[in-house]
Amino acid sequence: LVFSSVFCRSEFCSEDKCLLPSCLCPTSNDNPISLAFTELPQFILLTFVGNLNRDTLDPIRSILNSTYRNPNKCPISSTFFIDHVHTDYCLVQRLFDNQNEIAMTTSSNKCPLNNCYNESNWHHWTDDDWYDEIKQQRINIVEHARIHQSHIKGFRVPHLQIDENKHFEYLKRFHFHYDSSMLFKSASLMWPFTLDYPFDQTDCINCQQWNRSFEALWQFPLHEWTYTHGENRIIKLT
Repeated sequence: LVFSSVFCRSEFCSEDKCLLPSCLCPTSNDNPISLAFTELPQFILLTFVGNLNRDTLDPIRSILNSTYRNPNKCPISSTFFIDHVHTDYCLVQRLFDNQNEIAMTTSSNKCPLNNCYNESNWHHWTDDDWYDEIKQQRINIVEHARIHQSHIKGFRVPHLQIDENKHFEYLKRFHFHYDSSMLFKSASLMWPFTLDYPFDQTDCINCQQWNRSFEALWQFPLHEWTYTHGENRIIKLT
């Protein structure tokens, strides 16, 4: 028997009710805490998504090495959202032992909402598919990389395809701390927030409207960054 705080709420977030450290209202282009902007510490979250093996390790080594360090002279680290296909779990364990965060996406990393690879046997994921994919990948990391499930705290949906609120329900059930799947327009500058209350999703590119509450589940938003290179218009995520 598993209990989780998932229920419907119609009202939007109130700063009088939603208080740190377990709740924070969504805030765009504003400072949600009392510190002045000049006093805010800057954190850069470096993330990689997908499988991890010898072929994908070289570009990672080009960043995670002694060339780049934090202001305190310690080596920089990253978060890895790992899937199962072609993943070398010995490398996953080594990265974890070197103070990197091991998070996860789904086991197959297939497209849940749209048939983005034109697979002949593709189908729109059901609730059971989401449950099986999330549960299985956590098992894969625990069993093959020897990382305790309590260390697996973050999740990102495959290909940023959010299907209503299906995956959030299972993140709560499996006691994840945060999701990092919502993609916002660059002008919105969303801060991290919790999903305790519904929020205005106008600037969210891949959100689908819902009014469910997922208490104390954090969202670390992504932002679309558009720039031009010659005649090409390039879109990246930050």
